Amino acid sequence: MANATTRRELLRCGGQALALASLGPFFHVGRAGELRRPNFLFLLTDDQSYATLSCTGHPFMKTPNIDSLRRGGVLFTNGFVAMSLCAPSRACFLSGQYPFSNGIYNNQIRWNQQTQTLPMLLHEAGYTTAHIGKFHMDGDDRLQPGYDYWAAQIGQGQYLDPRKNINGTWTDLKGYDTNIVTDQAIEFMRRVPRDKPFCVWIGYKACHGPFTPAPGHERDFADIEIKPPASYYSDNAGKPARLRQKGNRANAAGRKAAKAGEAAKKATRKAAGGNPDPSNLKEWAERERNQLRCLMGAEDSVGRLLALLEERKIADDTIVFYSGDNGFFHGEHGGLHGKMEAYEESLRVPMIARYPRLIKPGQTCDAMVANVDLAPTILDFCGILAPRQMQGRSWRPLATDSPNASRRDCFLYSMYGAGADPQTPTVKAIRTNRYKLILSLNPADVEELYDLKSDPQEMKNLAGAGTQDQVRKLKERMLAEMRELGDPAVPLVEASLKRS
Repeated sequence: MANATTRRELLRCGGQALALASLGPFFHVGRAGELRRPNFLFLLTDDQSYATLSCTGHPFMKTPNIDSLRRGGVLFTNGFVAMSLCAPSRACFLSGQYPFSNGIYNNQIRWNQQTQTLPMLLHEAGYTTAHIGKFHMDGDDRLQPGYDYWAAQIGQGQYLDPRKNINGTWTDLKGYDTNIVTDQAIEFMRRVPRDKPFCVWIGYKACHGPFTPAPGHERDFADIEIKPPASYYSDNAGKPARLRQKGNRANAAGRKAAKAGEAAKKATRKAAGGNPDPSNLKEWAERERNQLRCLMGAEDSVGRLLALLEERKIADDTIVFYSGDNGFFHGEHGGLHGKMEAYEESLRVPMIARYPRLIKPGQTCDAMVANVDLAPTILDFCGILAPRQMQGRSWRPLATDSPNASRRDCFLYSMYGAGADPQTPTVKAIRTNRYKLILSLNPADVEELYDLKSDPQEMKNLAGAGTQDQVRKLKERMLAEMRELGDPAVPLVEASLKRS
């Protein structure tokens, strides 16, 4: 008996059938009358949280070039990653699959070159393709299939004078990595004939640590006071033990003062000149500045790349997609620094798309979209049928005001810490428009329930007496999503549901 078609497959196949049945709107007709598929320029930054652009609400960052993408296209205000870590997120963008399906669930797993990727499929369809910058799969130094041009470092690489594998030849380069990557991309696009479509996949090291400022931005924000977020001194009460341990150890005195009452807290701050530990806060603030100074290099590069598209008169024929590979903590939740955990600062990233021929300018879309959606979406725009194994959903209908656009009612997140694997994840979480349920499974720890409407900072864990029905409903919704996706951790969550 044939397997039943899932709801996700019906949505995917239905959308692609519609695209293939109406090629006209998807292609620009050239002078010779041939159908022209759009170019694709992918811009991926590293460790960039959502609110780090002027167009996403940062209080003092000025990013006019990146903002121009938003003005000319669509900003997704609920863009998420299926796992907040470098290699797993990149694998999701490439494959359209979740980490438990594409096999990349930490930074130490070698990429399976048999996995179909978006650039590989575009290459097979006649695109000229390039990967430039960070690849980051277990220090993999191999040339990857599906590319006409390859220029990547091993792992993180370095900001200054990087060493890169350029089409199989290791080359020591001089300069700042962000600028080098952009130079290589511009040179590549200049060499592609204007009548041939290209796919350029750019992976910037910025703004990953160590935060070496971009040239010309070394003194940016020097006179701006950067204050820690409201939850910087939180003791993470009600959260799992790993969160209480990860919390801001450097400012334990500040948390102790906060617990001791307002009078004691004021006395401590007075003795310390206004802050519980001013030396640590000064160091923290400078680290924040340096990360933003790194990001300014990407801002400059976006301006150069967009200018190249205009110069070559191909801007209207090019899909530009800008995103971070994962979010980042800037001191929230007790001074967290990094990513991985299932809180908004970690799993939410800026996602912006521009394609003048189909995407109306100045749009804001609050539907939940994800990194696994990129591959099927671009294939959808290009009139190429996505492979059945792709698990993401095309957001083309959302960005083009299609009456057939559907929205996710939930999003599944996974975290695989040390010793975890797809069968035994550290965390499974489900996010709806209103609630988020976080299950710590390996090792087992407290469950977390947050009302994102009343508590967007996720500070008050509601799991417990009085919310059992809501927790149970969310576990059932999580299991339905996991079963549909073929997530091997279903038994762990089933066991958790039985205990509810």
